[in-house]
Amino acid sequence: MKFVLLPLKYHNPNFMFVILCSSDLWKLECPPTYGILAQTTVIRCYFKDIKDIHIVAVYLTKVGQDKPLFAQEESKRSGDQRFSLENSAMSPSLQISDTMFSDEGEYLYHVVTDSGYEDIQLSISVTAKYKDPVTSTWPENVKDGGPVSLYCNATDGYPAGSIHWFDHSGTNWTINSELTKTPKDISGVKSVALSSKLTFKSIVLGLEPFRCIVFNSKYVQDGENTMEITSAIHDDNKDSSGSNTTNIVAGVMVIGSLTVGLLFALLCFRKQNAPRKAVEDDLENGNIR
Repeated sequence: MKFVLLPLKYHNPNFMFVILCSSDLWKLECPPTYGILAQTTVIRCYFKDIKDIHIVAVYLTKVGQDKPLFAQEESKRSGDQRFSLENSAMSPSLQISDTMFSDEGEYLYHVVTDSGYEDIQLSISVTAKYKDPVTSTWPENVKDGGPVSLYCNATDGYPAGSIHWFDHSGTNWTINSELTKTPKDISGVKSVALSSKLTFKSIVLGLEPFRCIVFNSKYVQDGENTMEITSAIHDDNKDSSGSNTTNIVAGVMVIGSLTVGLLFALLCFRKQNAPRKAVEDDLENGNIR
């Protein structure tokens, strides 16, 4: 049996003794913790084989450091204020607000109770969620039976994940794709950009739409994008239709211009002939002397 001398300032005045022993009747357990960048992470810990227990103090120290990163004695906290006891009346679980990549690592967790103390080593891993993927094709307009490359890009995730391709029937085409992983570390914020290229020498447009799905390092889906391929045939028909419309409009404008021109010429002709006709009429009627 191990003993620890608890300083008076850490001791609950309701207790008569300041010497506490490590317990052989109960255990402290803390499974590995997986946090998400910029979110709240809960470090799940619980007492095993005991129900009625009161937490006096907790100390969390990162392996390799001498001073606790975080400490809480009753209601008094010290150290990194992002850390706190989730619910001291229920369990020794901790939580971290605004999780950072620097929180990753191995820790020593020392929990002091009214029934003794216990030490345990725990681990924290931090991941970052990928943004929704962005897709594109080259060429932009694709002919049925022609060559095409499908692209899918996802950023800001960590650790490195993967990208899978599926057609409308659910067939997985990933084995035919090329995946590029580009790691980044900007001021301690780590990420791995993913870029996948799926190439067809002769594509069957009946396979669309294609789905690009992004999985994180634990093969949990982070996001997806459904890709609609623009058919070159539809585009040609659209251009042809537009061209026909333009030709019709141009023809109507030409005919209209000719009609206006003929009417204007006729009007001028009538105006020029009006005086001559008036003279001829006067001669016939003997009005000119």
